Parts: sequence; structure tokens; C-alpha cells
Amino acid sequence: MMAWVRIGLLTIALAAFAAGGAALAVLRNRWLQEGRNDYGMLSVAGALLAVGSLCTAAASGLIGILAFGGISVWSAYTATAQRLGVFRIESTLFEEPELEEPHRRI
Repeated sequence: MMAWVRIGLLTIALAAFAAGGAALAVLRNRWLQEGRNDYGMLSVAGALLAVGSLCTAAASGLIGILAFGGISVWSAYTATAQRLGVFRIESTLFEEPELEEPHRRI
């Protein structure tokens, strides 16, 4: 298969996986707020993930679905869910350390 066809298929798959991950985050947010499932959003997420899986399988094989699709769905889900307020990811890596006042020697 020509390289540009594979790149085109993986680009479509990336868009479908990202939209599917965002749809899963919206689905979880609605379930947490309203306490019921939204079957329309579930079918949208399923259709998007199916399109992404088919394009990825055609371009790179079945292992590509887990390698490429898994990371794409996970990153889109976490970004959207954090934006919706489902959870918050914090990092203590970049916090400024508290500096002590310098001691004066008399």
C-alpha cells in the first residue's frame, strides 16, 4: 500500500479516535450529572471508535488499533473529561519551592 494512503487512513483514524474519546468523556459526564445513560451518545462513540478501528486496521494491522487508537482515545478522553470537570489532574513537579528567609549573622 502506498505511503500516502496509509497516512490518509491514519489521519482519518486519529480524528475518529479523538472524537470517540471526547464522546466517551461527555457520556461519563452526563452519567455522573444526571444518573442515567445517554444511549445516543453511546452509539456516536461506538460508531466513531469503529471507524477509527477499521481505518487503523487497514493501514497498519490489528496491533495498530491498540497502539495508535488506545493512546489517541485515552488522551482525548482525559483532556475532555478534565475540561468538563469530571476529574482534575495535578502535578507537583513544577511547584516553586518555598524559600526560607535568609538568616542574619550578627
